[in-house]
Amino acid sequence: MTGKEAIIDKIRQDAIQKANSTLEEGSKRAQEAISIAYNDAKIYKEKNMAESYAERDEIVRRKITVANLEVKKMMLQAKKQVIDRAFDEAVALIKADKKGYLALIGRMMKFAEDGDEVVISETDKDTVSKDFVVKEGAKYGKKVTASKTYGAFCGGIILRSENADKNLTLEEELSGVRREHEPAIAEVLFGE
Repeated sequence: MTGKEAIIDKIRQDAIQKANSTLEEGSKRAQEAISIAYNDAKIYKEKNMAESYAERDEIVRRKITVANLEVKKMMLQAKKQVIDRAFDEAVALIKADKKGYLALIGRMMKFAEDGDEVVISETDKDTVSKDFVVKEGAKYGKKVTASKTYGAFCGGIILRSENADKNLTLEEELSGVRREHEPAIAEVLFGE
């Protein structure tokens, strides 16, 4: 081997050694980068999964809260309907006793004033006559007239005057009873 060939061979050997060394170092760095990227991805995935689970749990908690509120609202509505039905049945029972009901209407006439017009319920036109209210008003020394039209309420009367009307309908009278006694009624009906 000549001096020139020995130099070229030496350069080639150094180049191959340098290339192998660079390849090993590159491979080592690539493995480190892949390992770091894998660990970063694993951490990112775990963090996102934890956040995702926390968000999911929060959504579930909110939905349960909303569902519980909706159930409570539905229960209150159902209880209100039961109490409404109880008061509707109370009206029916009051009106079923014709003699007692007429006596109640008669007692309502004590709140009349001279000149009042008495409005009878449409549902009472066969039970409470116009003559009856005039006679009952006279018992209390009041000169009243019966209205030519009937009212759209379930029972009782309305006393109309020039200055003010007096609502003595069963709905109005029982609403006062309901406001005053609804907690006790609820306790009897629902054990609350």
